[in-house]
Amino acid sequence: MPINIHGSPLSPFTRKVTIVALEMELDFESHDLNPYTSAEKLAALNPLKRIPVIEHDGYTLADSSAICSYFQSRFPGSLSLLPDKPEDLGKALWIEEYADTALFDIISKGVFKPIFVNPLMGKAQDFDTVRDTVVNKLPEPLAYLNGQLDGRTWYAGDQISIADIAVYAQLVNLEHAQQLPKPEEHPAMMAHYRRLQCRSLEAGLFKSEQAYP
Repeated sequence: MPINIHGSPLSPFTRKVTIVALEMELDFESHDLNPYTSAEKLAALNPLKRIPVIEHDGYTLADSSAICSYFQSRFPGSLSLLPDKPEDLGKALWIEEYADTALFDIISKGVFKPIFVNPLMGKAQDFDTVRDTVVNKLPEPLAYLNGQLDGRTWYAGDQISIADIAVYAQLVNLEHAQQLPKPEEHPAMMAHYRRLQCRSLEAGLFKSEQAYP
């Protein structure tokens, strides 16, 4: 039975779960669930009214990190996105948390909502807030993530992990909003971003998001 992933394609957390499912070659189906227009339906799946939510074999689970951990435990024969070495595992989970909290908070409030959510709420796009965010708020977390690579290909260990996917999933919304930093501003992080985006699975998902209304 396929996994049902409920969420919005432009949600970085839905994107994170979807990429993990793709990388692990899991059998899944995506179901559009916009938290701004389907609040009642979402509340029935998750009392916190947040996406994504999965349903699998009668089991329902919310929160992207919990879902990704479930995938890793439920399908142990698939690609592991959690490093074996304790230090690498700790680093991977920390970078995932940093992306999911600090980076998400700034991008969501300062870029995504002013451009994409305001029109859904009958409000004008707020480019003044976007400019202030890009100039004054984003540089610090982006510089931190750039420094955490420290000459490495991946954030933790010698292969792609949940850390890489979590960071990439957040930055994609900057590209959708045409607010990605210039490569020379954060060279390691932007090279890492392009490395992920050039992978066939991620490239296909990005293309499908561009067609999303």
